[in-house]
Parts: sequence; structure tokens; C-alpha cells
Amino acid sequence: MHIMNTLINLFYAIFYNIILYYLGKEGLFVIRFCFKSFFLVLIFLLITVFSLSFFSSVTAAPLYGDANYDGAINSLDATLMIKHILDISKVGDESIIDLNGDGFVNSNDYTLLNRYILEIISEFPVENSNPQPTSTPKPEFHVFLLLGQSNMAGYPQALPQDKVKDERVLVLGFDDNPAIGRRKDEWDVACPPLHDNWSNALGPGDYFGKTMIEHVPDGGTIGLVPCAISGERIETFMKSGGSKYNWIVQRARIAQQSGGVIKGIIFHQGESNNGDPSWPNKVKTLVEDLRTDLNLGEVPFIAGELLYSGGCAGHNTLVNQLPSVISNCYVVSANGLVVDPSDTAWKLHFSRDSQVILGKRYAEKMIEALGW
Repeated sequence: MHIMNTLINLFYAIFYNIILYYLGKEGLFVIRFCFKSFFLVLIFLLITVFSLSFFSSVTAAPLYGDANYDGAINSLDATLMIKHILDISKVGDESIIDLNGDGFVNSNDYTLLNRYILEIISEFPVENSNPQPTSTPKPEFHVFLLLGQSNMAGYPQALPQDKVKDERVLVLGFDDNPAIGRRKDEWDVACPPLHDNWSNALGPGDYFGKTMIEHVPDGGTIGLVPCAISGERIETFMKSGGSKYNWIVQRARIAQQSGGVIKGIIFHQGESNNGDPSWPNKVKTLVEDLRTDLNLGEVPFIAGELLYSGGCAGHNTLVNQLPSVISNCYVVSANGLVVDPSDTAWKLHFSRDSQVILGKRYAEKMIEALGW
């Protein structure tokens, strides 16, 4: 380092004396002036470029609808917006998703975003200073509990068309499923599997949700809380002596704390209690305890029949007793539904097409019960 400084000083002294010898003091003055001017101009240019860059970033027009700030507007932004509306998670700058410029973020903005994504509109009202007043500050989050065993959890493999998502239908994660980015006890856009992550199974809850959303009032959202476990007796889910009752209540309360209103329960169970005459009253006790502990009132409870073929067909006599012992209870038929070809061991599980039909039957009965 010392040698380098010595060489620099030597070079400067030689350069200084050469300029002084050939140009004199006046020439040396001019050279110094030019160097100083050059550096001043350079500093000025750097400051100008930095200022323009800074202020352009500050004053740049926002990309309305870009809820995740990735420079694109798509279904991911729609998902984030609906979660913001339902207070599940919040977008950092709310003004970005106030697409009609009325000071509220609600279902009207969500509708505008979807119309933009579908290329029905090319800009948002807020971009042309044409606010559209809203009459609905917040749509309702309609939640439904899914209870039972394997036929509710799902058995047949889902097809690609079953996995088409609607951002207005959410599911509370049953467990961690890294393959689809789903986390236990967190809301996600619904698609199969709604229950266990080890399978790619389709259950009635999938098409229940798809059908319900077509009839939901006031631009609301559907939330599914899956709580079915394969192979379990009804006693497993009961408050007295059951190991999973508190788990069901805990998951239901997560939905309520997210702003959800539990509107009904769908239920498919009985294979493991086949022919047990005490089963209807045990189901009644479960329903009454859930209604009381979750403050649900007389929400509809809808049970599904078991397959008409196979060893559990006789249990349907008990299933059809439920409306006589449980208030606001209904039964959906399994008439015409068939066993899944891959179920060669038990011959108790609905086929994929039958699950689609069963899910729609649950929804149709729930829509009727709710008066939608």
C-alpha cells in the first residue's frame, strides 16, 4: 500500500510539472477547472437520475386488482381479495382492490375483478374516476360442516374436471398437504381431496360446494369444514366418550372466528354401526350437542343413505328414522347410485359419478332447507 501511494504521488508530480512547463499557470488553472466541472456535472447527472427513478416509483399509477403485487392480475388476486373481504387475511394496501373507488372492498369489487380476468371489461371504474356506490359492505361467509366416515371423506379418484376451482368456495385444511399447498386449519380454495392428503379422493363435499355456490345469496362465499374419518363408528364423534368431538368443535370455531356463519351440517356415516338400533339416538345426541356448543340454533342436518347394494343396505331403515328423532333433519337418497369398481374388498363405497350425484343431492336438499 505504501509503494502504491508513493507511485501515485510521483505520477501526480510529474503530470503537474509537465502541464506547468508547457501551459504555464494559466493552463494549469484551465485543466483544474475542467476536471472540477466534469466531476460537478457527473454528480449532477447521478442525482438527477436517482431523483427521477425515486419519484417515478413513488408517483407511478397503482396496478389496481394486483393484490399480490406480482405485476399480473389473475385468479390468485381473486383468492386474496375474497380472503380480505372475509377477514381471513389482509391485503397490504386496501386501495389496490377498491376497484370501484367507493371506499369499501366488498363483493362488488370481487365481481369487477372477475369480469376483468374474464376480459369482459378492460378497466376498473376507479381508473376512470367513475365510482360505483355499494349497498353491501361485506358478503356473508356461509359455512357447512362435513361429518361421517369414508364415503364422506371420499374414496374414488378425482378426475381433472373435479379439480376446477371456484375462488368463492373455500375449505378449511384437514391436514398439511404440500402437494397442493394446503395447510391444516387454514383456509384454501376448495378442490379434492378435501380430507386426507394421502389420496386424490372425491367426496360428496366437492360437488356440494360447487352446487351451493350457484345459489348463494348476496354474492357470498361457501366454506367447507371437513371432519370425516374413514372407518369410524358414531361413538368416535360423540361428546361423551368420543375422541373426535372436541376436534370437530375446534375446527368449527376456527370457521366462526374467521367470520363464518355455520348454516348446516351434511352427514354420511353408518357402515361401521351397521344395523345398530341405538344408532339414530346417538346421531341425535351428536347433533344436539353440536348445535348447543356452537350456538347453531336449528340449522339443517342432512344425512345420506348408504349404497342399496352391499352388506349395509339394511342400515338405510335406520338412516330414514333420523328425521323423526332430529329436528330440521332431512335424508338424501342413494337410489341409482353404484359402488366404485375399485372397491372389491368392502363394496361399500360410491363410484366417482355417484359421488358427484350424491354431492348435488345434498346441496339441493340444503338449498331447499335454507330457502335459497
